[in-house]
Amino acid sequence: MSRLGDSIKKARLAANMTEKQLAKKCGVAESFIKEAESGRRIVSDDQAQRILKVLGVKNPVSTELEVANEGEVKLRAKPRPYIIPVPEKEPEKKQTEEEVRATGEANDAWLDALGGVVKRVPVIGEDNVVIDHILMPVIGGKIEGAHPEKVLFYRCPDDSLRGFRVYAGDLLLMVPAKTVVSDSIMLLQKDGKRIARKVTKLDGGRLNVQSFDVDFVSEILPNQDVYVLGLCVKLIRSM
Repeated sequence: MSRLGDSIKKARLAANMTEKQLAKKCGVAESFIKEAESGRRIVSDDQAQRILKVLGVKNPVSTELEVANEGEVKLRAKPRPYIIPVPEKEPEKKQTEEEVRATGEANDAWLDALGGVVKRVPVIGEDNVVIDHILMPVIGGKIEGAHPEKVLFYRCPDDSLRGFRVYAGDLLLMVPAKTVVSDSIMLLQKDGKRIARKVTKLDGGRLNVQSFDVDFVSEILPNQDVYVLGLCVKLIRSM
């Protein structure tokens, strides 16, 4: 549980409110409150202030500033490379046509059944190289509302988003996006590398691209100068 999530839960219990009641007052889904309290949801500063205000917390501290008091989070261990062992070649045993057909049908049925339940989602780094895979459930033919073949995890290489409670080694599940969703963590292409940044829409077709490690850094760019690849919909903390 994150410090913000812990604060929200304590305030909600003190106010004698259920997660459903709090969600209704804040105009969000009950699942949003549950994920925010457990630390699995990235909550913007404005959203955090609004939730705490509904709970009657006076002068809630900015979630972007309170992170300065948080302890260091260790970098997620880089997955060890592995090689799939090649079994020793055995003498070939000829199969009848019926056996070949039955084996093929069984394999196809197994793959179809498994493919409809889980999917190996690739994990990439800033250089777009696949470094790992994570099994994700496929619900209604989709993962988090997107086509299973279009989603990926981005492994944060550093603490550029520390101020937004995203640390080096954390995994961000990205779904395809061509335009910016304001006040969200987006996957962008810049200088040949893929980076995750918080992006806010401004007037005049401009975008505020933000990072927050030790210092808050804001870069104002024309909309056409930002190449958007994906939207972050889920966070998996580094171990």
